[in-house]
Amino acid sequence: MNKWIQAMAALMLLSVVGCATVERDENRLDDFHAAQPKSLLVVPVVNNSTDVQAPTSVLATLPFRLGEKGYYVYPVNTVKTLLEFEGYYEPAEVHAQPPEQLAELFKADAILYVTVHEWTSRYVLVSTTTEVDFEYRIVNADGAELWSARKVLQYSPQGNSSGNPLADLIASAVTAAIERAAPNYLPLTRQAHNEVFNGHYVGLPPGPYSPAYEEYYQQLNNPE
Repeated sequence: MNKWIQAMAALMLLSVVGCATVERDENRLDDFHAAQPKSLLVVPVVNNSTDVQAPTSVLATLPFRLGEKGYYVYPVNTVKTLLEFEGYYEPAEVHAQPPEQLAELFKADAILYVTVHEWTSRYVLVSTTTEVDFEYRIVNADGAELWSARKVLQYSPQGNSSGNPLADLIASAVTAAIERAAPNYLPLTRQAHNEVFNGHYVGLPPGPYSPAYEEYYQQLNNPE
């Protein structure tokens, strides 16, 4: 019995795991550097998960991160309203439109497309794992892809060990139940945005409204 309890307690892990592997490519940002977009149009999010709240949460957290990088971001609610006025009600339909047409409609320099592949919380025995999986693409106003990234994150909560296997098992079950009832989606979503926009070899260059913008491109054009 004690071995079973210890085995169950061992299943509870505290982790936030990034599952995206990125190969270093020194030239991956050449097109972005050449275009140097100032404004980004964030179009409605395509949702391949079963949770209807996923796109709203993603859109609610994107503008802040992009603004931090120094880009002008068109207000997402205004974008949605204007697209619907033009007859585009479904995100998949928007993503299928020629980028040139969307950019011209808003006079945007570039377009950010986001797809939610996973937005789930799985409960197994006394463990709950919450997972998000996002794909990002920035496309220039002429239709050329400038940047892309994909991020998968998982979170499995666990309480501190008390040294009592039975007490730890009960505490883990309670913690897992809380996570199952109210999954930690927003913190994971914010972390995903932060890691793809600021991560090594995947991050975006600073935008024109960032204090690091001029120094970044000076160093790029005049390497030591």
